[in-house]
Amino acid sequence: MILDSNYSDEPGDKARRRFLARQAQDASVLARYGEVLAAASGGEKDYLAGSKHVSLPLRILFTKAGAGLVKTLNSWPRQVIDATLCVLTPEFCVEICEAAGGSAEDLFDILYNDDGRWRSSDDIRRLTEVFDFAPLARSHQQDLLAAGRRMGAGGKVLLIAQMRKWEMFSDPEARAFLVDMSADSAKSVRHEAVQAMMTLPQDQILPIAKDKLDTGAATIRAAMVDLLAGLRSDAGFALLRDHLKSEKTARIKAAIESALTVEEVSQADEEDEGDRMSYLALDGSRVEIPPLTPLSKEPDVTFGVEDEKKLLDIITKENIEIDRRNEARKGKYNFVEPRLKPAMATQIIKLFNGTGADLDRKGHTRLWQFLNFTARDKWTLDALSRMSPDRALRFFTATERNFYAAFHLNEWGAVQSRLVRYVNSEEADYRNLETLNVEMGQIQSGPWNNRKTRKAVPGDLIRGELGREWGNYDVMDLNRDALWPLLAESFDVFDEAFGLRAAGEPAPRKLRAIQFLQLLPKTPQRYYGPLLEVATGTTKSGRAEARAMLEGAQGLEERAIALLNDTRQDVRAGAAEWLADLGIKEAVKPLKARLKKEKSDLAKAAILTALSRLGVELSDYVGPKALMTEAEVILKKAKFDKLDWLVSDHLPDLKYKGGQKVPAKVIKAWIFLANKLKQPGGNTLFDIYLTQLAPDSAKTLSTWIFDAWINYDTVRPGDDEANAYAEQHADQNWKTYLRWDKSYTREQAYRGLYNSIKTQYLNSGAATKGVLALTKHVDPAHAAASVRNYLKQHGSRTSQASSLLEVLAAKGDPLSLQIVISAATRLKQKGVQAHAGKLIEAVAEARDWSMDELADRTIPTAGLNDDGVLELPIGEEEKPYSARLDDEFKLVVLNPDGKQIKGLPAGDDDNTKTSKKQLSVSKRELKQVITLQGERLYEALCAERCWPVADWMRDFRNHPLMGRLTERVIWLGEDADGKIVTAFRPTAEGDYVDADDNEVTPDSFTTIRLAHGALLSDNAAKAWATHLVDYEVKPLFAQFGRPLLALDGEMGKETRIEDRKGWITDTFSFRGASTKLGYERGEALDGGYFNEYIKTFRSAGLCAVIEFSGNCLPEENVAAAQIHLEFAKLHGAGRRGRAVPLSEVPPVLLSECWNDYRDMVAKGSFDPNWEKKMPWM
Repeated sequence: MILDSNYSDEPGDKARRRFLARQAQDASVLARYGEVLAAASGGEKDYLAGSKHVSLPLRILFTKAGAGLVKTLNSWPRQVIDATLCVLTPEFCVEICEAAGGSAEDLFDILYNDDGRWRSSDDIRRLTEVFDFAPLARSHQQDLLAAGRRMGAGGKVLLIAQMRKWEMFSDPEARAFLVDMSADSAKSVRHEAVQAMMTLPQDQILPIAKDKLDTGAATIRAAMVDLLAGLRSDAGFALLRDHLKSEKTARIKAAIESALTVEEVSQADEEDEGDRMSYLALDGSRVEIPPLTPLSKEPDVTFGVEDEKKLLDIITKENIEIDRRNEARKGKYNFVEPRLKPAMATQIIKLFNGTGADLDRKGHTRLWQFLNFTARDKWTLDALSRMSPDRALRFFTATERNFYAAFHLNEWGAVQSRLVRYVNSEEADYRNLETLNVEMGQIQSGPWNNRKTRKAVPGDLIRGELGREWGNYDVMDLNRDALWPLLAESFDVFDEAFGLRAAGEPAPRKLRAIQFLQLLPKTPQRYYGPLLEVATGTTKSGRAEARAMLEGAQGLEERAIALLNDTRQDVRAGAAEWLADLGIKEAVKPLKARLKKEKSDLAKAAILTALSRLGVELSDYVGPKALMTEAEVILKKAKFDKLDWLVSDHLPDLKYKGGQKVPAKVIKAWIFLANKLKQPGGNTLFDIYLTQLAPDSAKTLSTWIFDAWINYDTVRPGDDEANAYAEQHADQNWKTYLRWDKSYTREQAYRGLYNSIKTQYLNSGAATKGVLALTKHVDPAHAAASVRNYLKQHGSRTSQASSLLEVLAAKGDPLSLQIVISAATRLKQKGVQAHAGKLIEAVAEARDWSMDELADRTIPTAGLNDDGVLELPIGEEEKPYSARLDDEFKLVVLNPDGKQIKGLPAGDDDNTKTSKKQLSVSKRELKQVITLQGERLYEALCAERCWPVADWMRDFRNHPLMGRLTERVIWLGEDADGKIVTAFRPTAEGDYVDADDNEVTPDSFTTIRLAHGALLSDNAAKAWATHLVDYEVKPLFAQFGRPLLALDGEMGKETRIEDRKGWITDTFSFRGASTKLGYERGEALDGGYFNEYIKTFRSAGLCAVIEFSGNCLPEENVAAAQIHLEFAKLHGAGRRGRAVPLSEVPPVLLSECWNDYRDMVAKGSFDPNWEKKMPWM
């Protein structure tokens, strides 16, 4: 028997499923059969229906029976049999449970329990679609409620929703169950219960609400506040006003005040005649909503003969490609792709001259694919752009059926691209899309296995986005002017998201609502309370956005201070942090008062941090005596089970800045607290702690923790352990693989096992990343080098890599920031890259700089002074040794007479030791700076970035390292209109010359940029090439001499370059060439397959994507063929968008990447039969 799978095709298993669901008759026999199945199964399985309160035989029996309800297992959505074919009536199911020693309580548990995982219980739950279980639920209500109380949160939510449909809550006992659920420990259950209570008659619910407000615990009082706020009735608000006078819990008081504020705003809106055309903002002003301008119906274009000729030409060329693809498939696949029919061109013209409603995707799949993809850039986009907006968007609704692309900004298909171009245009208004959405007639919601369809109504467009559980786009990328009027007219949907009224389907989500609210010109007054709760709440998601939207609101100070006495430690900590962000000096007194009675380490740390940020001297709180007292309190309850690897080691000897020895207890308490707070980037409190130490002790502690954490996280098994494992399993592994590969050897098996063990990690530092909060004083060069090596060697450990980048961002020194900037620009792990981007954006925003300005203004100097000298005093006499850069960008040491020597003289004095250490650090830092800045200047060249002359002089020319780099490249000076005045090169003597050695004055320029052959005439480029040779200047990178790509004719409309398509090399050679040119492997797809190399140009907002025939991880050296080059837009969080037309790519970037594309296969050659020779195609 196959018992571990409900979906096997084994005949016996299929027969078992069908018998249980469609043929079984005897309950006692089935009960005994369940025991047989249980005995044969070997125990509990993750996929079994029901909770662990139900006996194992019943769980297995009904799980198997559930699979028998499905007509066809591999069809989606899965359809179930009808009642005439099913024997599992509600009554018979109860008989089975009772025969097995259970009851109807077990049956309801099996049907509705849900632990959140996809599993086969979804099948047996669909028995409620076959039969109506409402009569059984009413006749066995006690069992139903008992099952509900013992289920997990997911099951309770499902059961409440089902009971609501059955209208069972009119019964007092069922209603009492609902009230109990409103105080459940799970937020989702509380929410569902309150939503259900909102639908009940007020004469039933108001007495309960009053009683629970007067006598209930805090959790149920909070639920009653949500309920009364959602009812939006005069009687409900009256209850809230009365209860506010006696409520003591800060968060509940805030929730009541929020509800009353919303009611006041709503009444003000109702009294205002222009209610739907304006809203009340937090600052008391009214925001007018602009009137809707309908979609234009002009121009009314007609498509004719010329369009049909273009389509025929595209069809002819595509048929040639189809013939080629079919030829390549011969001998490998049986599939033959049909050719396109010329009549399709006539059909398309007729369609485009109509309304689009005649296009049914199901009936015209090939035609739709041709229009959307094959002819996208060659004809369809242009044709859609000639249509009036009204006609083009109605054509969109006929083909796409939803408006997700208007938010995701996905332009893969032609009709999607037309929609995106509309929503990004100046005349765009999402309210027009709302109108079309309603006209389309239907909206779907629910999970894949339980889709629901209903008539679309106004509000559904934004409802769909607020209810979406996934959405890979940044809301701030959307056209604010086009979208905010729709948001302002959809407050009913936002009310549901914030729990101010019962939610419809699909239910809008609070976090998404907060994200979209940011697009409004001003924050609506009605959401003061809900945003305040999020701003000081326990969940980080949405907190920063809520705080930003509440800034400047009236009464904010009082509400935030009141939350210092909330019963939840996270809320108290959040309130303290926010008061510091707001800079409210009046909060000092209540913060101190709270600190005296605060018991929570989390809240106490936040309050001390807030006091420090508000300018309070903390010596009374963080002096040696106070720190020792605090440490003893912390250590009484501290557990170091996850930190044994650190605290069990020898703690370093440290001293306070006053010279006193730091007790080991204090260090252990700091480590415990840091780990508990889980803030690898640290906070003000730990900054204060570290400044209490002597500078060398702070550095020692930071370095000790930093190195220990990395070492712990990255340790791997030793050679002996790997050899022992390989020897133990090699024979079995060898025999197993011989079944498929007769040439497989034992040595290969041994080596594979050995390597698999050597690549494993023995530990993970992710759970203890908080201790990194104490590493802010580690030496910048050491930190930067360590993190850079970590990203290279262990970057797949994304949580740990992100934590280390947080440390560098918090350190904020130039060298550390350059590593974070580099990670934000290009990194294999895109999640970590996006995180690095957010860190750098935060640093830049704090300094009011752009990211490029931040990168320019934080370039390390490697210790060199403004004259390019590294001072290295030697001996007690402080003899003036020094170091300078040579022509190879290496530091050479000079004696006091200025003569070059091999190294610094030996010595045991402090000056000599310090200088030797500085020289070593400077050499390491110099190497990193030269590499990183060379990459940045090349990216600036490709992005055609310009600098104001003053910025260029300050950040580059006058910088001791960058000044030398500027002498290795050619620059262009531009006037105020952006026209090139002349090209020039800075010299080592401090002059500026052109290609003919004439003097140039940079002050005469408005901006400066890097020169390139694509920006100069052929003669000028040749003159500079000669100049560089004559003066023996070694260029930092090639600016001239590479071929240039000119966009001729229609080429600018294309999105791909394919002039090396079919050139063959091997995967290792291709990888080597790509890596050398700065490209990174693309994302691995299913089975480890990848077929792209990517280079990101953040400044240009683009990434170059080179597609080849592909390889599979772990990589093997097989044949590889070049395919195409394209440029994709970069969206928020590093998300890749559509490929742009080549005309939208900066000319320098286009030519450089085109050369890269060709250079990758420069040692290869074209093969007309290349597709047949590719193993992965």
